[in-house]
Amino acid sequence: MPEIVVEGISKTLGGLLTLGEISLKAVDQEFVGILGPSGCGKSTLFNIISGLILPDAGRVIIDGQDFTGVTGRVSYMHQKDLLLPSCSILDNTSIPLILKGVPKRKAKAVAAQYFEQFGLAGFEHYYPSQLSGGMRQRAALLRTYLFSSDIMLLDEPFASLDAITRRKMQVWLLGVFKELHPTVLFITHDVEEALFLCDRVYVLSECPSEVCLEVKVPFCRPESSRTITDPSYSKLRDDILDALSI
Repeated sequence: MPEIVVEGISKTLGGLLTLGEISLKAVDQEFVGILGPSGCGKSTLFNIISGLILPDAGRVIIDGQDFTGVTGRVSYMHQKDLLLPSCSILDNTSIPLILKGVPKRKAKAVAAQYFEQFGLAGFEHYYPSQLSGGMRQRAALLRTYLFSSDIMLLDEPFASLDAITRRKMQVWLLGVFKELHPTVLFITHDVEEALFLCDRVYVLSECPSEVCLEVKVPFCRPESSRTITDPSYSKLRDDILDALSI
């Protein structure tokens, strides 16, 4: 059954019709990619799904209930890690639990349980400035997961990383999510990243954006960081590039 259903979402910002009419879905534990040209409203769509802003029309349905304009149901990670520089990594990752009313000591204990799984063991008392970009993104992902563990919105989380670190993080992310089983909506500008990570990909058009292509990724994810070798990969990649008019 679909866990997230976006029905006919449209939005005008600053007098510009940004989202024309967007409909998409993600079923339980599915990894869904959203591709589109810069400025087509992908982040606006995430702001609507997360309840931060209201659409002009349409609904956001989660587990059969209307969550349009309701915050707190899904977790949302922006492009930048947004870690507080004056707080340790353990304190940073504990914030979602503290905001939910969990006592600080217990919140830190719960967050600490995930440090090994997220590749952060031994860095609990480090500060963001002491970590690499990849490590900071891991901490930000853990903080996002602790806010809402079942549905995660990830807005280009690896865009700021170099190519080698980015691929390592992609492989790492697949391994962690294979254990945690969240439902994920993932914004990216990278077609290869979308095909490497995702079960389904939606391609958005220029503004006013609409879904111009929906594809189910037919091949299994590789067990390593090697390039996908499935014969259907090249055609699927070209179909997405054509939809993006690249």
